[in-house]
Amino acid sequence: MKKWIKWIFISLALSVLVLGYLYSQSNDPGSGKITLKELEFYTTPEPAFEDAKAQDKLMFVYMRSEYCYWCNKFEEEAFTNQSVIDKLNGNFILVSIDVDTQRKEITNFGVYGTPTGIFLDPNGTEIKRIRGYVENGTFLNTINEIAKLKEA
Repeated sequence: MKKWIKWIFISLALSVLVLGYLYSQSNDPGSGKITLKELEFYTTPEPAFEDAKAQDKLMFVYMRSEYCYWCNKFEEEAFTNQSVIDKLNGNFILVSIDVDTQRKEITNFGVYGTPTGIFLDPNGTEIKRIRGYVENGTFLNTINEIAKLKEA
């Protein structure tokens, strides 16, 4: 009987390890992309800059942390809102930077807290910066205004 308990425990432990590995591979900054709620983001700026230039699109760089309460709240509200999703996907190249693991990018962008959203033109010039949590309606108004700047 003790053998079965041992094998059940080993099987469960292996299952948890395999699932954890698979999850980390799908949301690993080294893999190039990450999905946050309903949106797919680049995890490094370089390929995003290339896409922004090639497609003549704006960029949204989102600085976040896995453990940031306000980041999680913002993502839950904004990145599940269909109007926000449509506007971001239609007008912006998206980049997500994890401030806990991507220290170089924090310095390059001059970020001191999370969440921080930075809007850039296709050449990488900053248009606007949002520091801290903003409500969904405010965020949607901001991305609509910035998208209109590009259209003008």
